[in-house]
Amino acid sequence: MKVSYSAQLMEESVFRHLNHLERSGYRADYDEFHSLADPIYELPEDDREAAFEKVNRLFFLERLKLGDHVLRALEAVGLIPKRKRTVRRSSLAQKAELEEPAMLEAEEDKEPGQPTEAMDDGEQIQGEKTSTAVAEGEDEPEQRENEPEQSDDEIAYDLAREFEERIKEVIVKRGINKVDEGSNVLNRVSGNPLIEMRVLASRFSNPEEAQELDAFLIHEFMHAKDMVDPEFDYEDAFIPGNPSVKNLITARFRLLWNMYVDSRLARMGVVSVLPKEARYREFDNFYRKIPEKQRRGIFEGLWQTEKLTHEELLSMATDLDTLMSKYVDPGDMSEEEKDYIHLQGSPCPLCKFPTYNWVDDPESICDEMVIEAIQIDFPDWESKDGGCDRCIEVYELRAGVG
Repeated sequence: MKVSYSAQLMEESVFRHLNHLERSGYRADYDEFHSLADPIYELPEDDREAAFEKVNRLFFLERLKLGDHVLRALEAVGLIPKRKRTVRRSSLAQKAELEEPAMLEAEEDKEPGQPTEAMDDGEQIQGEKTSTAVAEGEDEPEQRENEPEQSDDEIAYDLAREFEERIKEVIVKRGINKVDEGSNVLNRVSGNPLIEMRVLASRFSNPEEAQELDAFLIHEFMHAKDMVDPEFDYEDAFIPGNPSVKNLITARFRLLWNMYVDSRLARMGVVSVLPKEARYREFDNFYRKIPEKQRRGIFEGLWQTEKLTHEELLSMATDLDTLMSKYVDPGDMSEEEKDYIHLQGSPCPLCKFPTYNWVDDPESICDEMVIEAIQIDFPDWESKDGGCDRCIEVYELRAGVG
């Protein structure tokens, strides 16, 4: 599988990351970058773009290892096999190790009692160890017999290689804004699927926020994995209805799919973009008209479901009865109670606009003349169909009881 990065993403990510390091007092990488990049301005204008791209690629992939975030995410979801890991010292520590013999030799040449010159702040040695990835098949240091493998930040990854063979390429591009972020699988029908990931370059800027970046990438690659999984059976489905209905169904579908992704990651022990309770708050916002007991039961049922298909998710997002019949016991709610559930954002049966302030049973609170006025315009309408508060107010005025 080939993993490539757009020039725009590498350029902005490296720029933001180095500026953050420089502001934090770590100038080594910042100074090295400018020692390579600044002379490029002396080249002919036609040659500069390729030269800058070469330097940006060097720092993105090798110096700063920002591409490792993508590789770790692909490993975590099982799109590529987990690479063997070893431990090496940080670049600052390596540099210090190389300079140590020279410093010791210089100290020996000094007269007794002569003070040793202090190091610059930017050259202070950090003794912490950082893990680096070694591609499968490369040589790695021998491990002592019976010594456990390095397990820092290790995750029990799905190592099935079927997806690695199915996906030919992953392209990571710069996202314009948060709406533009996400993953998609191109060329699915042709048999040469290609994953396109769009991510904001600002996510690569702060090393302290690396976990958030990894969680985002893992979450989005899980969506991509589903799209090429024959068992999930993803297809570009047509959603009928007016634009407001389509937007509502799309939002519900996105929520249910995100829940399906997050629940599987939780069972794998992998941190996702939102914890379980945060997802429940989202679910509660869409389905708050369902009684609390049944609403929590539906959420827990979805969270614990290990296998869902694209068709099942779309059906549950489109039809409330499908969702409730799958996760609510028949004895918990009567059919009459189900009839009075009107979900937030569903279209009013009278004005057809998305409705967030429902009058669930107008007959119980309105004068009989109001009900008759509604049924003159809508003969098939029943009180259990409900209506938005604006429409009920209009018909109260028409009936002269407002």
